[in-house]
Amino acid sequence: MKQTIKTYVDEDTAAEQSLILRYHHVLPKQHLNIPLSKEDLLASSISEGARIFPLTQYRGVDIWVCDESSLMATGTYKDLDACLMAAIAKHTGLKSIVLSSGGNLGYAMARYAQKAGLFVYFFHPKSTLHKLDAANFDWDGVKVITVDRPEREVKILAREFADTYRLAHVPILDWRFAASTVRAMHIVEQLFMSQRQVDWLAQTICAGFGPVGVYNCWSWLVRERVLPPKLVPKFLGIQQAANAPIVRAWQSKEGEMTKQHIGGHTPERYIEPGLYNTNPSINYSNLTNLLDRYGGNFLAVGADDYRTYEEIVIGWFRDAGFEFTINPQTEEILERAGILTGVGIMKAIEQGVVKQGARVLYLLTGGFRVLSSFERLQPDLEVNKAYSIPHWVDCLGIRLGLK
Repeated sequence: MKQTIKTYVDEDTAAEQSLILRYHHVLPKQHLNIPLSKEDLLASSISEGARIFPLTQYRGVDIWVCDESSLMATGTYKDLDACLMAAIAKHTGLKSIVLSSGGNLGYAMARYAQKAGLFVYFFHPKSTLHKLDAANFDWDGVKVITVDRPEREVKILAREFADTYRLAHVPILDWRFAASTVRAMHIVEQLFMSQRQVDWLAQTICAGFGPVGVYNCWSWLVRERVLPPKLVPKFLGIQQAANAPIVRAWQSKEGEMTKQHIGGHTPERYIEPGLYNTNPSINYSNLTNLLDRYGGNFLAVGADDYRTYEEIVIGWFRDAGFEFTINPQTEEILERAGILTGVGIMKAIEQGVVKQGARVLYLLTGGFRVLSSFERLQPDLEVNKAYSIPHWVDCLGIRLGLK
């Protein structure tokens, strides 16, 4: 079994350096349908590393952390998506791309596109502007469009802009799943193949594409008789209560996400503004199938939960030698999604969802971005609610020289 896993591991690259490079052999097995070579990926890689280590014990539950932040070029696991997208773009001859993001993917793509010589039109909600460091966008190959409209309209605007000016809109869903395949392989190699059982995998989710990519890979390994089904952990999906359609749909025991579950989000109460997807219905059946097959639960973290447990979680990492990145302008933690995961784990233990004696693998997807300084970004263009989306598409085309 170990030898079979090793056939998908490139020993020339350490996991701490790049998950993309260490596990690139598995990418063609995950419906990527693009024959990327190692050289394609090397040309795009910067630093996409991760590591796993025991973090703490809480109420009889062992908590291990998979740090997908401190060894990533821009501090979040979105570097995996950005590296893969940059390699695909270069391989297929794309010169320009359009994407919408709550902040982290666009931030990562700006860094990776610079290395790949790729032009990026990056649309993001105004609520996440405070997270964008100007130094990361200080080059001529990226245009940042800040959108002061509801989340759904940020995505619509980006897609209509791409369609109108015949630009590639990314990421394609299969690319997102493929990027998380290497996360799954890292956990398999570092934990499962060392006979270190993990009972739960925990991550804060927005649309949940990352966990689905992880479990898709594990399901494939199970089918290939490489991974025993008993080693696949249950999934604990965590959402902030102010925007928790997946939790509401799951708790209602309905097979589909409806308007009732999607409604009720309150952006002014978001703990982490980057978790802004209010309608993840496209991925909901994938998530519920995952839980039906392997077990698990979804739960929401409210503001009171966060205030109760935040300092405890920060203390765990401080004891391990890590300090979460602070935005020097606001003096607040720059990225809270990772802390939300820790708070959710504690809440799940308190509620008895995670039982004493279990081991949880805590996916820390962000929190440790390296900043030499921090100057808030001034966007290239800003879109508001004054005009219709078609009008803004036309205006943007003129302003950006596309018409």
